[in-house]
Amino acid sequence: MKIRCSLCGTEQEISKIHKDYQRLARDPEAVYICRNCSHRVQFQAKEAQKPQKPM
Repeated sequence: MKIRCSLCGTEQEISKIHKDYQRLARDPEAVYICRNCSHRVQFQAKEAQKPQKPM
């Protein structure tokens, strides 16, 4: 099945053993976020929670 990342738009091919296959097969309009975007969002969230350095 071909899927597209909801954030960056990259297309990927997933097989039936992929963890999100069943959910995406039932609802083609479901949101899918690729691994790269997931890691990027997690990193940005951690960086935003860090205290700012004094000037």
